[in-house]
Amino acid sequence: MLTIDDITYTYDAGTAMAVNAIDHITTEIPDGQFIGLIGHTGSGKSTFVQMLNGLLRASSGRILFDGQDIDADGFDRKNLRSSVGLVFQYPEHQLFETDVITDVMFGPKNLGLSEEECRKRAASALRAVGMPEELYTQSPFDLSGGQKRRAAIAGVLAMHPRMLILDEPTAGLDPMGRDDILNMIDEMNRKMDMTILLVSQHGGCGQVCRPDHGHGSGTDLHGRDAEGNLQESERAGRDRSVGTSDYLYYELSSREWN
Repeated sequence: MLTIDDITYTYDAGTAMAVNAIDHITTEIPDGQFIGLIGHTGSGKSTFVQMLNGLLRASSGRILFDGQDIDADGFDRKNLRSSVGLVFQYPEHQLFETDVITDVMFGPKNLGLSEEECRKRAASALRAVGMPEELYTQSPFDLSGGQKRRAAIAGVLAMHPRMLILDEPTAGLDPMGRDDILNMIDEMNRKMDMTILLVSQHGGCGQVCRPDHGHGSGTDLHGRDAEGNLQESERAGRDRSVGTSDYLYYELSSREWN
């Protein structure tokens, strides 16, 4: 679905402060996969995912969506952003409507859909994230932290994306809330056959891209180096010699190693 062809992204290009956040990344993101993108703060994770749905434009290289260059003249960016849904870190900060279901309807309304279709999509998305129906008419600001996160994710799901990118989806949640959100994401991948790209600072998740200061030469999105060897995080996952949060990620994607 997405082909990343030798992309670079430079902040403050043409100045003495210029720095490459992404430096010659080449890879593919196939349909239906559950992929983990891991790296420390400042390694270029968020920059990379914002390029995938056209929020940032590559300084060089190309990103192809279904074979079409997303930066080409006449390319349908609206279709791209409904097909490649991006859930930012702390997405609940973007909740703003008077009740939950109206908030989730916001995205479909921007697609020009009818009120009836928007409500139908919103209800379906809320069911998909496990939101109790009695909360649909509640103010989103009265929800718990985990419920707010679910409502925000539902707002992206209501756009019917083929791929869902989640930037640190468990940030700030307690252990139970983290488990609930990760299990929900895994279920979406299994039952909806949706491509998932989960961004995290933690290792041990199924198929891994490990950014190293934005350089793509060391590993690909399938967790192997140029010689095809498993990365250290995957070896840790196999023998389960990882911490609690890492082990949880491994459990979610362990089927990738069967």
